[in-house]
Amino acid sequence: MAGNKSNISYYHFLRNQKKVHKQRLGFLAPILGLMLILGFAVFLFPLFLYMLLFNRVYFWVRNQNPIDRKPYYRYDRHRVPHLGWMDKVWCEYCEWANGSLQWISDVVNEIERRYCPIQNQCDPHCSKVKDWRSAFLPHDHSLTDLEKYMHEGGYEAISVAEKKEP
Repeated sequence: MAGNKSNISYYHFLRNQKKVHKQRLGFLAPILGLMLILGFAVFLFPLFLYMLLFNRVYFWVRNQNPIDRKPYYRYDRHRVPHLGWMDKVWCEYCEWANGSLQWISDVVNEIERRYCPIQNQCDPHCSKVKDWRSAFLPHDHSLTDLEKYMHEGGYEAISVAEKKEP
């Protein structure tokens, strides 16, 4: 199926999409969209650079391996044959932006896993509830529960990155 081409061209698909999905603001919508996307990149790039440094220094100080960012990126959308060159550029931008946000989120989640393993007090459908938090202490835990948890090494067992060897 990967080698098969559709009978409908990509541009034909886009033309039909415009009939179904009308944008507000007419011809200004793409310009506004471009400005918003580029504005987001202006804010995300310094955060990305800061997190590169933070990831190295913070986990070095803690004598632990930093979170590898490579698994969060897969730059392969430029190989899609029916995309124009600008579409390919935007696809790679989206891959960088989404990969960066996921990597940054996992760095912060890893710190939470290691140093604050306490569940939030919210219903099961709360967007902050994650699968990995099921191993955390309940929100209404006692001090003895915390001591037992730390003594049994639960905070190490749920860690994504291994501890560095001395």
